[in-house]
Amino acid sequence: MFVEIFKGKKVAVAVSGGIDSVVLLDRLVKETKGLDVTLSVVNVDHCIREESASDSLFVKELAAFYGLPFFPFKVDALTYAEENGLSEETAARVLRYGCFENVDCDYIALAHHMSDQAESILMHILRGSGSKGAVGMRRVNGRYVRPFLDTPKEDIERYAAEKGLKYVVDKTNFENDKTRNFLRNVVFEELKKINPKAIENVCRFGENVLGDVEFIEREADKINLEEEKGKVKISFSAFDKGEALAAKCIFNAASKLGVDFDIENRHVKSVAALAEKGESGSRLDLPYGIKVFKDYDGITFLRGDEKEKNNCETEFKNETVFFDGREIEVSRSLLDGGLYYDGDKLPDGCVLRHRRDGDFFRKFGGGRKKLKDFLIDKKIPARERDALVLLAKGSEVFIVVGVEISDDVKVDKKSKNILSIKEIVQEKNL
Repeated sequence: MFVEIFKGKKVAVAVSGGIDSVVLLDRLVKETKGLDVTLSVVNVDHCIREESASDSLFVKELAAFYGLPFFPFKVDALTYAEENGLSEETAARVLRYGCFENVDCDYIALAHHMSDQAESILMHILRGSGSKGAVGMRRVNGRYVRPFLDTPKEDIERYAAEKGLKYVVDKTNFENDKTRNFLRNVVFEELKKINPKAIENVCRFGENVLGDVEFIEREADKINLEEEKGKVKISFSAFDKGEALAAKCIFNAASKLGVDFDIENRHVKSVAALAEKGESGSRLDLPYGIKVFKDYDGITFLRGDEKEKNNCETEFKNETVFFDGREIEVSRSLLDGGLYYDGDKLPDGCVLRHRRDGDFFRKFGGGRKKLKDFLIDKKIPARERDALVLLAKGSEVFIVVGVEISDDVKVDKKSKNILSIKEIVQEKNL
């Protein structure tokens, strides 16, 4: 087991009370002495089993025995699974890692071992995962470290017996109605009859794939993803560089939106098909509320609810005003990036608002047409049109802020009241 990575760091050991995590804790306590490592114990009660509360109490007492700080969490995995359409196992994992993110430490030490790795790889393959899933878990993945990943389960059991360590037993691990349990208790036992090194060889397969995946990751990192809050865009050019790179870009986009699990090969193929064959404005849904749109210049990933239309409006009098939480600046100076218009040509009663059915717009230097058709011509993505700020009276739109002014308010040689309008975008603090 390697521990050098922990030197001088704060390490929280994830302990469920089971044999694997108890052995990991004991070994880390002993093997990090002299490395200036600050250890603590973190436990998550998922409230799935009746014994979960007593298991957490056992872990609390174990932390006290070693004289380590204890960070307990309690989540309702069953309710979360039902509300989000997830399996119990997936819901528990999502909530568990959410708890881990709230622990003040440099690393989280996890007790996954060789058998866990083999089960994960085979499970991902059976679910149709790509090469990323075939790699399995990483020994070091950000702040998550798995010191036992190359350790056979038998070695862990032998250590616990030799040291006389006490631990709790999760009886549900022997129930084969869950995929992972079935693989562990049935499939791998049969595979070992064919080849006693079945678990080791599945893990070796994952290691072999890892080299290819790391190369693809390096190449994918060279492809820039446009990122804003809650939105990531992949340019169409990424889909011209081969399926593997496109898939990695898709995984990266989902990851930037906080989703690192359950994006499978079938999802990747759907996104690729959307990029190749979908109409502009087409959309599909991925797990955890990610919506994918085909825009004019790429594939956009959004997470969360799209902003709905609203009927709010603000009176406009040729001066700077706040509307819908946004600052719309009006100035007699020529604003950089602003639109110029003749203030005297605006009729009384104009308001700032969002678009509505029946709006029309007179193109600058062109004829009158539906606003929707004008925005399509300007290649404004459908999902962004409702967020545009309009200066209008009734159904007549005079200015689409940041896009274009109507021919009705254009500046000409007779114009005396020349104004500039633009939205002020607040810079993010670095």
